[in-house]
Amino acid sequence: MSRNYQRKSGHRKYEERSFSVRAVHRDPVDLHLLAQVLIRRTLQHSGESRAARRAIEPPDTFREPAGSTVSVAESGRER
Repeated sequence: MSRNYQRKSGHRKYEERSFSVRAVHRDPVDLHLLAQVLIRRTLQHSGESRAARRAIEPPDTFREPAGSTVSVAESGRER
């Protein structure tokens, strides 16, 4: 039992439509504030990426474990 398609909406075809454009006047953009926001976002993003890179690096104060096989002479350090 098939039914025939019947259009249920009263929309007009594209060719029958009329368009109009209205201008919306807005306040000018605060460029100083926008620049501050962009700078803060950039600094925040670079800080996050720097923190991620530093997290995988060994710390500067890293010491070899006491039982390591590298001697003082081999490591280049003298007392």
